[in-house]
Amino acid sequence: MIYALLRALAGIALRWFYSSIDVAGVERIPKRRPLLLVVNHPNALVDALVVAWVVPRRVLITAKATIFQNPVANTLLRWVGVVPLRRASDERSTGGLDAARNRATFRAVHAALQRGGTVLIFPEGRSTDAPSLGPLKTGAARMALSARESGDVPGLAIVPIGLTFERKQSPRTRVFAEVGEPLVVDEWQSPPGVPQADALTAEIEARLRALTLNYSTIDDAARAVRLVSSIAAVLGEEPTIGAGERPLGVDTAIAKRIDVLTARLPGAPADARARAERIVARLDELQREISDRGLRLEDVNIRLDAAAGARFVVREGWILLIGGPIAFWGGLNHWLPFRAARAVAARPGGDNADPAMRAVVGGAVFVLVTYIAQSLFVDWLLGWRAALIYLVSLPIAADINFWFRDRLGRTRRRARAFLVFRREPMLRERFAREFASLRDDMRGIDRELGGIDGAAGAVSAPV
Repeated sequence: MIYALLRALAGIALRWFYSSIDVAGVERIPKRRPLLLVVNHPNALVDALVVAWVVPRRVLITAKATIFQNPVANTLLRWVGVVPLRRASDERSTGGLDAARNRATFRAVHAALQRGGTVLIFPEGRSTDAPSLGPLKTGAARMALSARESGDVPGLAIVPIGLTFERKQSPRTRVFAEVGEPLVVDEWQSPPGVPQADALTAEIEARLRALTLNYSTIDDAARAVRLVSSIAAVLGEEPTIGAGERPLGVDTAIAKRIDVLTARLPGAPADARARAERIVARLDELQREISDRGLRLEDVNIRLDAAAGARFVVREGWILLIGGPIAFWGGLNHWLPFRAARAVAARPGGDNADPAMRAVVGGAVFVLVTYIAQSLFVDWLLGWRAALIYLVSLPIAADINFWFRDRLGRTRRRARAFLVFRREPMLRERFAREFASLRDDMRGIDRELGGIDGAAGAVSAPV
C-alpha cells in the first residue's frame, strides 16, 4: 500500500518535471519470476523513480549507503524498503575497506529474490555526468551467481534497462526507457578460463551499451544530438500539436543507427564517405538558416492552405477558452510549491543530476505540505466536503496546467511558422525541396552502407 502510494506520487512528480516518459520493451519484463534489474545511472535518484514508475512490479531498490547518513532520509528509505549498498570508494574514504560490508544487503536481496521479487541495482556504482556508460562493478553479477549457486532462486532473470534523458537537468524535456531481453541466469554459461563474475559483468555491460547512447566526450554527444534532431525532423511528417513533442525513442533509434553506419564508413568507398559528409554539412546549414528565422525544422512540413489555417484557429481558440481557466487555476494553486521547488533546484553546487533530483523530490514534499495546508484552510472556511473536492481537483488542475502551457508554446511556434511561410511561399518551397533531396540522399547512403532494417520503421515512419 505504501509502495503503491509513493510510486503514484513519484509518477506525478516525474510527469510534472518532464514533458514525456516513454518506454519500449516493457512486455519483455517477465511477470512471474525473480528479477534483477540492471540499469545505467545518469540521473541520481531520478533514475530509481523512473524505473519504479515504468516497471509494473514492486521494485526493491539498492542505494549508496552514504544517503542513509541523514537521519530523516534513513528513516524514510528504510520505511519504503530501500537497502543500503556500501561502495568500496566510500569505505576507503572513511579509513578502511570491510570485505563483508555488504553482507546484510546481499541477504536482503537474496530474500527478495527468493520470494520472486524484483531488485534494482545500478552496476556502475554511482551516478555521473559522463556521456557514456561507465565501467561496471561486479556486484550485480555476484548477486545473480550467488542466487544461482544457492539453488533456492529458480528462474532468476537479469533484465537490462537503458535510460536516456534529453537534458536531465531541464524541466519539460523528454525521457526514454528501453527494456532489453532478459538473461536467464540458470541458462547462462561463463566462457572457459574467465572468472564467472567478470564474464557475467561483461555480458551485462554489453547489453546495457546496446540500450544506451555512448560518446567519447560531451562535445561529441552535443554534436550527435543536433544531428539526430535534424535527421528526425527531415524524415518526419507534419507535426501534430495535440501529439506533443516527438518521442525521444525515435531520436534514440536514429542515434544508434548513425553509430552503426559511422562504424562502417571507414571501409566504404571514398565517394560514399564524401556524400555522407555533404549530408551532414547540408543539415547543419539548413538548421542554421531556419533557426536564424526563429523557426524549427519541423515547421517546414506544416500545411499552409486557408482551410488548415481556419481549422487551426478554431480548434486552438476553443482549447484556449476551455482549458485556459482551468490551467490558470492549477498554476495559481501550485505557484508557491513549484516556485519553492525551482529555488531548491537552482541552488549552486553538485552535478547536472542534482537540479532534477532536487526539483522532483523537493517539489513532491512542497506540494504535499501545501495541499494539506490549503485543504485545511478550505475545510475551515467551507467544510470538509468542499475541502475534499478542492483536494481532488488540485493534481488534475496541475496536469492541465502543464499540458496547456506545453501546447500553448507549440501553438505559438506553429502560428508564427504559418505566417512566415504564407508571406514567403518560395522560401517554404525551397526548404521542402531540400527536405526531399536530403531524404533521398540519407536513405541512399543508408542502403549503400547496409543500414539496419529493424530501425528503419522507427526512423522513416511518420513522427
